[in-house]
Amino acid sequence: MEQFLERINKLPIAAKAGIIVGVIVLVTGANYFLFVEAVESQIVSETARGGTLDQTYAEKKEIADNLIERRREMDQLEQRLQEALTELPERKDLDELLAQLNDVGRKSGLELTRVTPGVEASENFYFRIPINMTVKGEYHELALFMQEVSQLKRIVNVNNIKLGTPTEKNGKVVLASEFQATTFRFATPGAKTGKDGSK
Repeated sequence: MEQFLERINKLPIAAKAGIIVGVIVLVTGANYFLFVEAVESQIVSETARGGTLDQTYAEKKEIADNLIERRREMDQLEQRLQEALTELPERKDLDELLAQLNDVGRKSGLELTRVTPGVEASENFYFRIPINMTVKGEYHELALFMQEVSQLKRIVNVNNIKLGTPTEKNGKVVLASEFQATTFRFATPGAKTGKDGSK
């Protein structure tokens, strides 16, 4: 090794400078290939992994945001279904409706003389339940009754209205009126009705 260094020492300055530059290049190249390239490769790998993780995070966040929105939509649909089932219930529940009609009739000033539920008839996805009614009262009381019936939560249609001959009673013109109040119920798939049409 000493002989090698002596030989280099005897060389001209330009050759010594060339050897030093060569050693620096060799050491730099060795450092690059041994350390820098490995670190750069690791940085590229980690950057790609970070990009994949960012993309996965964005996808999962979008799913989570959509899930919250879907739950909100499902809650709204459930609320609408409950409201719709109030208007078009799954069960016949005529007792409650008859009590409401009786209450509305009394508040309107009418005298209900006959209330006869008919046999329900099956339609596409619902059942039609007719209720034949006869009432006595003044014309404006009958009109008030019809208006109040239209405000009920459950769907009730009134048709086939027949106004009887007016009579005078206690200074009032009283009509004996007949009509058919029709309500409905939702036909649950696979549900069967009894002979009387009740569920």
